[in-house]
Amino acid sequence: MGKASRKKHQQRLQRATLQKYGNVKLSEAILHLCEPFDTDSLDFDAHHRLITLAVTVWNIALSTNLDERHTKLLSILDALPAFNQRFEHDMATYSNAPTLYQEPPDSIIMLNILTGLIKRKDELYPNDERHIVDFTFKPTPKGVHLQTQSLIPKRSDD
Repeated sequence: MGKASRKKHQQRLQRATLQKYGNVKLSEAILHLCEPFDTDSLDFDAHHRLITLAVTVWNIALSTNLDERHTKLLSILDALPAFNQRFEHDMATYSNAPTLYQEPPDSIIMLNILTGLIKRKDELYPNDERHIVDFTFKPTPKGVHLQTQSLIPKRSDD
């Protein structure tokens, strides 16, 4: 197959994939997930961290096993340098003595962001099983550009 034929074949596969997922590009879906958390006050690095969390959470949300989701969420919190092994302590402390108007610890806020992203994925894209394997996020003159690479599970009838 020549270069032009491979390119046309790839374009047909991409169109078929988009049709399967409601003509929504995966990069657009990730940006849509982030909308409630994306504010004008985010600088590029903070925006990149938000996208990274959304990509990670997207892959976690592909699991239908709630215990597996819970374990993966806790492992994310433990892997983040600022929260390393503090989440369970913060949760116990905050839930045992929450003070009115007291700000929750950062780890609880992070958990709320992660679970909010999972909830949005479940609500907005419940049947989208594309697994994100890599992404690039870079500034452009018109704003930012997100590009994703994904794996699409094969159908059982293939």
